[in-house]
Amino acid sequence: MSAIGRGFINPFRNKARAVVVVALLSLVTGFLALMVQATVASRQQIASMEGRVRTLIELREAGAFGTGGFGGDKPIGEEHFSTDTLEAVRKIPSARNLARVDEYVYKPEVDPSKKNAYAMVIGLHPGAALRAIGEVDYENARIVAGRNVQAGDENSSVAVAGRLYSAQRLGIVDPSDLAQADKQIVLNGRPFRVIGIYTTANDFGDNHVFIPINAFRATFNPGKKLSKIFVTADSVASVERVVAELKLIEEADVVTSPEAVSTARTTLGTLAVASAYAAILLFAIGAVLTVFVMVLSTRERIREIGMLKAIGASNREVVLQFLSEAFAMSALGAAGALLLALPFAPLVSNVLGVPIAFDRNSVLLILAGSATFAALGSLYPVIHGVRLSPVDAMRRTA
Repeated sequence: MSAIGRGFINPFRNKARAVVVVALLSLVTGFLALMVQATVASRQQIASMEGRVRTLIELREAGAFGTGGFGGDKPIGEEHFSTDTLEAVRKIPSARNLARVDEYVYKPEVDPSKKNAYAMVIGLHPGAALRAIGEVDYENARIVAGRNVQAGDENSSVAVAGRLYSAQRLGIVDPSDLAQADKQIVLNGRPFRVIGIYTTANDFGDNHVFIPINAFRATFNPGKKLSKIFVTADSVASVERVVAELKLIEEADVVTSPEAVSTARTTLGTLAVASAYAAILLFAIGAVLTVFVMVLSTRERIREIGMLKAIGASNREVVLQFLSEAFAMSALGAAGALLLALPFAPLVSNVLGVPIAFDRNSVLLILAGSATFAALGSLYPVIHGVRLSPVDAMRRTA
């Protein structure tokens, strides 16, 4: 039998140990890949968020408080913060430096049939970001089922509901069930077809319903009233000047988003560090496990190695045998890791609140981790096997 063939068979000489080792390697390698992805996703999210918020400016009604703009709303017909404010924003001297302007209008919703079922209906233009109240990273809301409100939906009775809202009010616990659910939300007597479900990984932020602003006005008759206006400047250099001019609008308070997202940045930074430490710990466990098993295997077969060398086996054959043994064991661990990562990727994504998917990157990380473990595990037996002489082998086992 060739050296490579012996190497592939060797892990199964002790079947019980082989099962335990492969199971542990599968867990370690699979979660190592997921933790590396979580670290990368967290850092990417921080970078993306910082890139956005450096030019994002929030306007809310003067005297309002909190992310929802509560406390300053005026009755219909006495609106101060309204579409007139929006026109004033578009007419500031630095209006040429406004890359984007999004307006939003809110309406609290309480479901008397459910305890503490408080939510918010938010009207927005198709294409605007799903900025959920209470979600510090305003543009972190992502569609997890169906689609977003898009061009052509301006006057349509369609809605995008939060994950928590969908579970509590619509009975859609698993967002993937939306396609078969065909659910409707009745707002002020008007039915809205649910076309999408979003999540912010925050229960308060996931308890809203987004509908087209034209449909909102037709349903709730808020007049000219607005709740929030978000302005995106065309560059970081323009922000200070634009903020100064927006502050001249008497009915609006101006908040710069870099201040508002400090909590999100801290949270994501902590998550990235924790994921990195977890990945390092898992890598160390996987490396130690592989090395320990290979060291144990080598010591059990010192006499066998000596006999092979005594009958003419070269150092090259000894090296190939141990390399193939280590890679066979790691390959089985990689196969198990692939099977584990598939169901656990969405679970870890939901727990950590960062996008993690079982994709090409997951497969590459698992394969890379397994190859590294195999290489580390084979170092001791290869070096020891090459140096071992038949006489030493017989003396040690005598």
